[in-house]
Amino acid sequence: MLMDWIDRFKSLKSNPVGPDIANASWTSFTLSGTEIRFKCPLHEIASELQATSQTLDIYRDDLYEHPWNEADISMSASLRHSGWKLWSNSFKEEPIGDLSFSILLTKCHPNYRKIDSLFKPADIQNWILEYCDSGWGELNRELRGDDNDGMDILTYPRSAGDIQRTSINGQAWYSYSAQGIGGGKTIIWNFPISDSHALMFQFQPTPITRNYNEPENYLDDLAEKTVQEFMSHVHVKLSPDAQQRCDKVKSENQAS
Repeated sequence: MLMDWIDRFKSLKSNPVGPDIANASWTSFTLSGTEIRFKCPLHEIASELQATSQTLDIYRDDLYEHPWNEADISMSASLRHSGWKLWSNSFKEEPIGDLSFSILLTKCHPNYRKIDSLFKPADIQNWILEYCDSGWGELNRELRGDDNDGMDILTYPRSAGDIQRTSINGQAWYSYSAQGIGGGKTIIWNFPISDSHALMFQFQPTPITRNYNEPENYLDDLAEKTVQEFMSHVHVKLSPDAQQRCDKVKSENQAS
């Protein structure tokens, strides 16, 4: 009996844990009739909690944070920013890192004509690839400088095969990650809510007491596990108009 208790104690001491997502309160947004609902634990990290109105018209251009730029492929509006501690064990004695969480509403640039609808799997994948190339790709080229044959400083999706398509509560989400050589991973999940709008859930783990890739850090595995659990509680119900359009695009896509 004593040995069983000691073994259980050792297991708790060596079991890194994240936030209690399953018992967290529900949070929701309504975006032009589309309902998004998810469980979100209380904010725990140093950066300020940010949350916008829970009912928004996605077709208002003044909702988005910067003016149109011909070089851009999209605009975005921040809907939420929060985050949680990641702990070295079940007793929460030592935080090994933070996991920040942001929700962005993205909108295709009106002059971006390379896609027909984000409801098409090929179109949203191509849009994600261009989004990544215009962000991480451009930064990677700047860091590499003239050394075109050198090692990439950043890894990010380069092909459709680098983007995962996953069904979550009956809806298809598209996920990928980007990362520097020394760590600094960003995990992103995208979901289309119109022909030209998509939700972007962005997670970013940051180490506190150890280096990101240190073998005994556990941060990367714990962050991935936490994100997977968080996403399992995300529910999206498209507005009637968006659902009708989505069904039509899928039918046309299957027929072609």
